Amino acid sequence: MTEPSLALHTEQITEIIRQFIHLKPRFKTVLSEDLVRMRARLDESHPEGKAKGADYALFYSVGIILSRQRDPLTMGELSKALDVPLSTATRVMDWFVRSGHVERQPDPEDRRIVRVALTKTGREFIKTREKVIRQHVEHILLRFTPDERESMIRLLHKLVEVLESEEG
Repeated sequence: MTEPSLALHTEQITEIIRQFIHLKPRFKTVLSEDLVRMRARLDESHPEGKAKGADYALFYSVGIILSRQRDPLTMGELSKALDVPLSTATRVMDWFVRSGHVERQPDPEDRRIVRVALTKTGREFIKTREKVIRQHVEHILLRFTPDERESMIRLLHKLVEVLESEEG
């Protein structure tokens, strides 16, 4: 039996990616009451009166970045981590500060520098969102055997490593 070609594997993986994109709406989790309240608070403070899906995704990305940092980040560090211009990071932070999820803090060593950090409300939002995601993933993983889950985890880790090694 001959091994499948790289071209065949490329086409198969490309089709799987297309299917993931098509199924994206199904990945949206059922929102808990806590998340519904938190989203409403974000909507109220949004410059346009209501956030969009991309806004929530950006908020979640900011929350993940800030929650993984020991110390508050400068706007430049946050801009780089988000891969957006500094003006975009600043505009987004204005919204998150208005919503009460992020706070600006002075830099203890240079008063010209402003740092940003999650507030208690922001940390609670990220914690609640993570819990909902974890529950959804667990529900999906119940359909796989332990061996299949181990293989999937190993391969997904490898995929992330390859993608990260190709950055910039």
